[in-house]
Amino acid sequence: MPCLRSRLLAIVGATLLLGLIACSKVTPENYAKLEAGMTRDEVYAQIGKPDEVSGSGIGNLTMSSELWNGREHRIAITFAGDKLALKSIQAAQAQ
Repeated sequence: MPCLRSRLLAIVGATLLLGLIACSKVTPENYAKLEAGMTRDEVYAQIGKPDEVSGSGIGNLTMSSELWNGREHRIAITFAGDKLALKSIQAAQAQ
């Protein structure tokens, strides 16, 4: 019986983990909720942390480009300082 219980727990755990992985926040619905002027923290609360970040600055002006890779879509956002300035969404490329 203990062996059966361990196997059952492993199956349930694996199923839950796969379910979480499949639940991407990178969707057209969440993209539509993103608005110019939102803070970085507000964006992160909506779609999570980015997969890629690059940036630069001159004096007090900083710009960063951040990319989120979902199963079906990619979202790119440019922040000016800490505020969303530009956004785009496209279909993810097949791998």
